[in-house]
Formats: sequence, C-alpha cells, structure tokens
Amino acid sequence: MQNVQCRVECRKQYHFYKDDSLSKDYRFSSHLLVKGDSTVIIEKYATETLFGGTERDLVSCTTPDYAFYLSRTDSDKPFLLNMIVHAPNQIKDRRPTDELDMFLTGGNLIFLDPFRLPVEASRFRIVRMNRVPPQAENSSELVSLDFILNDDAALFKEGHVLFSPDLNWAVLKYEYRSAPKDGTFTIYSGRNTFTPLLKNGVPMLIQGEHKVVQKNGDQKQFDFSFSVRLTDFSFGTVDDAAFRLSHYGLSDIPLAKPTSTTGKQIIAPRCELKDIPANETARQRVTIQNTSRLPLQLLGAAVPCTPSGCASAEGLPLRIPAGQQGSFTILFKATTPGKFDTEIELYTDQPGQTKIKMPLYGTVKENAKVQQKK
Repeated sequence: MQNVQCRVECRKQYHFYKDDSLSKDYRFSSHLLVKGDSTVIIEKYATETLFGGTERDLVSCTTPDYAFYLSRTDSDKPFLLNMIVHAPNQIKDRRPTDELDMFLTGGNLIFLDPFRLPVEASRFRIVRMNRVPPQAENSSELVSLDFILNDDAALFKEGHVLFSPDLNWAVLKYEYRSAPKDGTFTIYSGRNTFTPLLKNGVPMLIQGEHKVVQKNGDQKQFDFSFSVRLTDFSFGTVDDAAFRLSHYGLSDIPLAKPTSTTGKQIIAPRCELKDIPANETARQRVTIQNTSRLPLQLLGAAVPCTPSGCASAEGLPLRIPAGQQGSFTILFKATTPGKFDTEIELYTDQPGQTKIKMPLYGTVKENAKVQQKK
C-alpha cells in the first residue's frame, strides 16, 4: 500500500511571442498526499491561479468512492466546495495524474506522459540504443535511446531519451519532436534529477524541468515550461482524515452517495441576468428559503463557464437557520455577446439533498463604450 507525502515548489510559464500580454508566470507550492488508492493535492499560489480567478489555495482529492475539489480566496478564508462526484468514471477523470506520475513512478515519463505510451504504439521503432559510460566518479552507466514513430496520428514523430538503469530506469533527459503540419511543429524536452533508490525500490524526483516549444520554420510561436523542486517527503505519515471534507473545515455529509428522497425539497430560484455589456461583470442577489426543519449550510458551488462568460458565487459558505432565508451574490463576467442558459450546482450539508440546482440564464450585449472608442 502506498503511503507517502511530499512537498514541492512549482513554476509554470507561458510565453506567447505574437502577443506578450497573454504570457503568464505562475509560482506555487504543492503538497501531495497518497494513501492506497486515495490522493490529495493542496496547491498554494503566490498570486493568481491558472484559472484566472482570485483563489490562492486549491485542494483536489480523489478516493475510490468520491472526488472533490475545494478553493479559497486566501489562507485566512474558509474553503468552499466547488465540485463533488461519486460516479466511478467521473472519479477517474479527476485523478491528479500529473503530480502522481511525476513523483511516484520514478520519473519514467515524457512531459507528464509515461514513456510506455510511444513504446506501445504499433509503429514504434528503435533507431539506435547505446550504453553511456559513467560521467563522474560514483555515477552509474546510462542508456540512450533514439526512436521514430511512423504514425501521423501520434503526438510524437521522433525522440531521444536518456535512462538510468540503476534508478529503476528513470528518465534523466529527453527531447521529442512532432511531425510538421503546415510548417508548424512542436519540440518537447526536459531533464530530471533523482534521489538514490528508496526503501520501496523507487527513486524520488528532486528536480524536474520540462519545456514545450512550438515553431513555424525558425520562428517560435509559443513556449510553455513547467519546473518542480522537491523540498520534503516522508513515508507512512498520511492519515485517512486528509481525504475527508472535515479536514478542511467542511461537513462530511456530501461525501455519502446521493440517495432518492421524498417530501418537500429546498428549491433555488431561477437567476436571470439581462443585457450585460461585454467585458463587464453583472451581480445579482439570490435568496434561498430553508424550508426544512434543520439548519442549512451552503458549502460552495460549481460555477460554469459559457461562450458568453463565466459565473462565480460570492458570500459562501452561508448558514441558514431552519425555516429562514439567506442570501448570496451571483457574479457573471461577460465576454462575448449572445445568450447563455446553464445552471449552478449548490452544495449543502442537508442530508438527502446535498446538491441544489439553480438555473442561470440571460444575455450579453455589445459594449457601447467599447464600440464608441473604436
């Protein structure tokens, strides 16, 4: 059974050469906990997250029975429940494979994809394989491999990989190249360093640096780099509590599989936002009536994005006494003119009704101020 946790410092950089205003630089720390088939990743961002929101701390948890996602706007704020699923196929889709592959497979991966993927392809062919003598005192013999993949549908066309047999065949260095399409091709490259073999026979990644560069001829279109640096790890220290909502200050009631209920259910009102100017944010107050005999707490919400913009919720978590009502605010950041019709899923600590569907619809119109400037 796996029982390991590690802490790493991460950096993701996006560089767009045609429009540098789109370039981004994200720095964050990540705490990975694994016990058996359950995983938790806690990320703390220095500034904004990859999703462009105001969140600073994110939690992603998957277990055999459920998966959930949490966020909060700052370290002194409460966590909100942003997603919870129980269906096996949905749990599988939420498994944090990037971090797991990076730190628990001994580094046998090519830019977050296991090396076995091209090897298992039907048209994989080894061009050259060589032994590489030790490069320094107390170092081990390495193995280099050059290959081609004669499959136009494959992500990679050719590649070079440097392995360390003494480190469970960990990938120390690689460079892959995609097949050109209309003059455009992509180069994937990276290098890793590892600890010696641990007691479980697997080396731990100390540092990984990975880069993707897209080029058209000699001109770079964009590049993306991802680097990780291990700061601490331990075995046998992960407790079951880390995989429950209560560990993060929320009720564990939503962890149980939803069951059919009878009787009067809490119903959310429809939320309509009319004629929002593009590139502006609309706000609307929403009131929920707690018709049950128990106090109700809204733990968070799954907020959707549409072609016309993205929604978010403000004022959660919210506690509503039995028989009373409470209010929070829906925000919609409009982007493109058009109609939208979606729904927000509210999560509660109400036994038998842990999810409340709230319809959200409206229209986004052209922004007159922007049109006048043009």
